[in-house]
Amino acid sequence: MAKLTTQTVKNIMSAVLGQTEGNDVATKLNQADALADGATHRLVSLIIATNVSQTVDFGILRVGDQVMMIPATAGSADQIGPIAVAGNLGQAAVVGNAYMVIRSVVAPLAAAVTTEKF
Repeated sequence: MAKLTTQTVKNIMSAVLGQTEGNDVATKLNQADALADGATHRLVSLIIATNVSQTVDFGILRVGDQVMMIPATAGSADQIGPIAVAGNLGQAAVVGNAYMVIRSVVAPLAAAVTTEKF
């Protein structure tokens, strides 16, 4: 879920007739948003290597991502990572193998509104 826009928060504050109450409502909504999105990791992509290059198919990688390499033939999956350089697998890819990209995510924090007049 997306965060509330400043204008939406201002409208909420106007609707409840006060900044303190408006801040409380916005904070509660953002807390619910954070709880609903409480996952700690997400599957970002499943890449099938088309090249042995460690960069060609891996532009989506960010520093800290975990990658699980799943061989196209019988064998065990291997963990690669954490990724040290964005967009770089850090080792030669194996053509045809699948690379599952797992990213750590942090739920958004509830945000209070500034004291600006509305």
